[in-house]
Amino acid sequence: MRAFNLSDKGVYSQTKNWKSAEWIHVENPDSDDVVDLMSTFGIPMDYILDSLDEYEIPRQERVNNGSGDSINLLIVLFPKMRSVQEKFTEYHTYPLSIITVNDTLITICKETPSFLTRIMKNESFKNEPATTQQHIILYILWELTKSFVHHLREIDGTIEDLQIKITSATHNEHFYNLIALHKSLVYFETSINKNHPLITKSIQNASLGDDLQSQELLRDIIDISSQAEVMVTESSKMIDQLSEVFSSVIANNLNNIMKVLTSITIVLTIPTIIAGFWGMNVDLPFENHPWAFGITSLLTIFICFLTVYWLKKKDYF
Repeated sequence: MRAFNLSDKGVYSQTKNWKSAEWIHVENPDSDDVVDLMSTFGIPMDYILDSLDEYEIPRQERVNNGSGDSINLLIVLFPKMRSVQEKFTEYHTYPLSIITVNDTLITICKETPSFLTRIMKNESFKNEPATTQQHIILYILWELTKSFVHHLREIDGTIEDLQIKITSATHNEHFYNLIALHKSLVYFETSINKNHPLITKSIQNASLGDDLQSQELLRDIIDISSQAEVMVTESSKMIDQLSEVFSSVIANNLNNIMKVLTSITIVLTIPTIIAGFWGMNVDLPFENHPWAFGITSLLTIFICFLTVYWLKKKDYF
């Protein structure tokens, strides 16, 4: 559990007195953390534990605790890279709970994303530093949405690399990479499509008043979220088309390999046939000639050469 206070200049400073802090971040809360949050702020247990369920869907809820304080919950999904193997990278999405109780902001997740760490270190300001609780929430949502765009660009770069390798694809490793990317895009598409309307609705319902910074951040969040929606749709279509092309290319390359191997087998069969004929215990041409072996060998090479020439002309080599 980490706690921060926010100065008038928008600088986060960590504090040990978490009960009076303005922002509390809990990573992978244990039973003690759950009890502390429930007893101090009256937060329902499911508000805390739902952030640990990686299959949790975005949602917004509101409830009053025993003291009559309003507790607002906003669960959104954020992307995180998860490597399956050394050569294949897969992305997954995980829930982030954003809870507000009066003047206290509480964020809970199983593993802290990098963009949230940057905010805590005062390294993530779009235009102006955050000076209110609303600003912090907006910055979190802006960085979260921007992270989707960042990872989608990485996926597009991987797709371009696969397109370059497609002409020589004969192994299944490219398919494994495509499967990992396709799974990542499924997670991204579901998360973005669920996050976008929820974020827009929750922020628009909040009273921004004459806060120009919040209004600008809201517009930026909506814009970058729309961009992420378009990017994930385009990337999904590209992956689907690339999968079909890969299947055709791999089948064609394997056919070419089999064609070449068959041609080589035909050529190598010729000496075997001729040697079989000349090894019979019957009268054969040149059997008493001193250069019989040489003549037979030259004849075999000549026939093989003609066969190779004919196969090459028919594009079998």
